[in-house]
Amino acid sequence: MQRALPFLLCVAIACAGDGTAPPPPPPPPPPPQPQDVGEWSILRPAPIVQLQLHLLTNGKVLSWGHAGDPQVWDPVTRTFTAVPSPSLLFCAGHDFLPDGRLLVAGGHITDGHGLPNTNLFDPATNTWQALPRMAKGRWYPTNTTLPDGEVLTVSGLDSDQVTVSVPEVWNGTGWRQLTGASLELPLYPRAFVAPDGRVFYAGEGQPSRWLDVSGAGHWTNGPSRMVSGRDYGSAVMYGPGKILYVGGGDPPTNTAEIIDLNQATPAWQFTGSMAFPRRQMDATLLPTGDVLVTGGTSGSGFSNPVGGVRNAEIWSPATGLWTLVSYSEVVRVYHGATLLLPDGRILFTGSGDAAGMTDERNYELFSPPYLFKGPRPVITGVVPGRVTYGQTLYKLETPDAPTITKVHLIRFSSVTHAFDMGARLVPLTFSPGGRSLTITLPASRAAAPPGPYMLFLVNADGVPSEARIVLLQ
Repeated sequence: MQRALPFLLCVAIACAGDGTAPPPPPPPPPPPQPQDVGEWSILRPAPIVQLQLHLLTNGKVLSWGHAGDPQVWDPVTRTFTAVPSPSLLFCAGHDFLPDGRLLVAGGHITDGHGLPNTNLFDPATNTWQALPRMAKGRWYPTNTTLPDGEVLTVSGLDSDQVTVSVPEVWNGTGWRQLTGASLELPLYPRAFVAPDGRVFYAGEGQPSRWLDVSGAGHWTNGPSRMVSGRDYGSAVMYGPGKILYVGGGDPPTNTAEIIDLNQATPAWQFTGSMAFPRRQMDATLLPTGDVLVTGGTSGSGFSNPVGGVRNAEIWSPATGLWTLVSYSEVVRVYHGATLLLPDGRILFTGSGDAAGMTDERNYELFSPPYLFKGPRPVITGVVPGRVTYGQTLYKLETPDAPTITKVHLIRFSSVTHAFDMGARLVPLTFSPGGRSLTITLPASRAAAPPGPYMLFLVNADGVPSEARIVLLQ
C-alpha cells in the first residue's frame, strides 16, 4: 500500500530548486467600493407585483399590477396602503396633470383587450375618480402630457384586440379624437414632447415621427434609427430634446443611440454600447444627468430569465460611455420597473404577474455611487411648492452655493413595460451668491411640460442634494 508523504517531505517537494519556499500567492483584490459601484439594500416584501410605478407629490409611490389592489408605498416607513381603483388598471397608460394628479387611460379586460376607462388618482386624498371614457378601449397605450397641460393617448389594443389608430387628447373634461392622425403604432410607443411642441415618436417602429396635435392632428415622417428592432428597449429624454434609446430587440442588443431634436436636421447616431445586451430593462434618469440601466435579459425570446442581467450600468452623456456598477439580488425581466426617489435612491421592483414569469412580490433600493462620494449639498431655504414658467427663484438658501455646478429639474416618473412616460431632465440656469443661489425656471412649456418635478442641486464632486418637489404650472 502506498503511504501518504510526510508533511515535511511534501513541503520539501514544493520548495524551489534552491531550497527556498515559493512566494505566497498575491492577496485577493479588494472588493469594489460603494463610491465606485454603489450599493443595494436588502430584499424587502411587497404585497403585489409592482409593475406600474408613479412618484407622488407627497414623496410616496403609487403602484399596481395585475393581481391585487393598487398600493401606495411610503419610502420612510416602508409601509404599503391599499387604494382600490374603480377598474382594472393593468396595462393602462399614465402621466401627470399640471396639478400633480395622475391621469390613467385604458386598462384590462383580458390579455390583449383594453378598457376605454379614464381614472384619476389624487395623492392629496389617496382617492380615485372615474372620468369620461375614451372613444376606444386601450391596452398598452402611452400617455404624454402636452405643453398646454392636455394629455395625449396613442396606440393600444381595443376591446376587440384591434390596434387603435386614432389618437385621443384629454382636455380636462373630456376626450377629442385626432382623426387626421390615424396611424397604427406598436404598443406602448416611446413618445416625448419635442422642443417645437410637437410629439416625437422615437419607436419601437421605424421611422421615428412627429405628431402635430393641433386641429385634427397629423403625422410627419422623421429619421430612422440606427437599429430597427428595439422592442422592449428603453428610451429617456436626458435633456430638452435629447433622447437616448438603448437595448431591445431579439436577440437583445447592447447598442445605444441618441438624437438631438434641437438640430435643424435631427438624425440618430450611435453612442457607447452597454457591457450587456438587454431587453425588458429600464433606463432611469439620475440627478447628475447620467442615465442608469437596470434589469432585463440578454437571452433570446420574449423574456428569458436564464439570460437575466443583474448588473446595473450608468451612461454618461458627457463621454457617451457606460460604467458597470453593482448587481441586484433579483433577476427582473418582463414587468420589472425602476423609479428615482427624491432622496436620490432608485426603487427597483416588479417582474412577473404574466407570461409565465416568476412573480416578484418584493423590491430593492439602489444607492448609486454618487451617494458615497462625500457630503451632500443641502437646500436649507423655502422652495415654493408651485412655480411658474420663466420665474426666478431669488436666494434659494444653501450653504453649499459655491460648490454647486448643476441645478436640475427631473419630471416625475410614470413607469411600465421598460418605458417612463413622465420623466425628463431639464437643466436650469443659476448663479451663486454667498450662501444662496438665484435660479431661473424654464420659459418653454415644450422644454418642460407642466406637472410635478424634483429640484436637485449637484456639486462639483457629482453629489446631488435631496430633491425638493415643485409643481411647474
